[in-house]
Amino acid sequence: MPEAQTDTPQRGADETPRRGAAVATGIAAPSRYHEKFGTTVIKQIEEGTAPWQRESKAGEPAIPRNGVTGRRYTGGNGAYLASRGQDRGFADNRWVSAKQVRENGGKLARGAVGERILYRDDSGKRPVWRTTTVYNVEQTRGLKLERRPPRAEWHAHRAADAVIASSAVPIKESPGDLGYYVKDEDRIVMPERGRFSSADTYYNTAFRHMAHASGHEDRMNRATFREAHSEGLDGEAHGRENLRVEMATMATAQRLGVGYQPADSEAYKDLWVKALKADPREIHRAAAEADRISKTLLRPAREQLRDLAREARTSRSRTAPERAPAGPERAAPERPAAAPPPPAPERAAPSMTPGR
Repeated sequence: MPEAQTDTPQRGADETPRRGAAVATGIAAPSRYHEKFGTTVIKQIEEGTAPWQRESKAGEPAIPRNGVTGRRYTGGNGAYLASRGQDRGFADNRWVSAKQVRENGGKLARGAVGERILYRDDSGKRPVWRTTTVYNVEQTRGLKLERRPPRAEWHAHRAADAVIASSAVPIKESPGDLGYYVKDEDRIVMPERGRFSSADTYYNTAFRHMAHASGHEDRMNRATFREAHSEGLDGEAHGRENLRVEMATMATAQRLGVGYQPADSEAYKDLWVKALKADPREIHRAAAEADRISKTLLRPAREQLRDLAREARTSRSRTAPERAPAGPERAAPERPAAAPPPPAPERAAPSMTPGR
């Protein structure tokens, strides 16, 4: 199948062509891309190994990035590279184009097969969907790339606290064990922090409810949100909404640097698979919408997040000389004030309950 070639690194398409959209297609059969994506994800869902079904530790590099620019692949392309990289056994989350490999003194390994991602070309009279091919850095030889240091725990926790504090939906702590979103009152109920097994469990539960609440008509006005509350917990729309919420929770946790802990997906697996078999493009749409949800949750706290990022960079620059060997009497690196200690172990709240 002929391919529209380009070596321009792309962050990833945030949405896919929809029926009736005035978007031309620059590839012979774009559905093959979605079918390959859907087939990979269906297999992973059935095995319980899809990216949003797997736990990731705090600071673990999981979101696919361009290895040279450091920019994240967003939307469907981010989810596609994460699932394909996992399916192919790549441990590295960095991807590069063939041109970037050459320009940085490396070579592609013999027989390397890349992954094609979508991007929208707006250079002509009409926008056109094209593909470009990227390779995982494990498929290269002699390529020297710097990896960004992981965020310190203090920075990740303070960033997560800032996002929760700036929530567009009121969050009320309750002495009970249940966490849920009340649509009629447009508020989130969370157990007290001390009832969670870890700080990351608390953050993930809060992000999950915030992600679902973002679909309210006063905010993103998401179709799957409206349909899920109309059809109830057993409806197909609830499964599609939950897919967006879980992917958005994962993206938010990983962007902030806290650990990601997936919710129990047993109740949704069949609904996810059914939706993808009916239309393989659903995973791309869900991933694109999940990316927008995550950005929506982070946006109110952007000033605080920028300040924390600057503080973290300053801290790293101050402590960098201290990491060099300087004998047994070397002073400990200066560190910023630590975040409050994680809560005492108890139990975690259940996953999203949009029917409430």
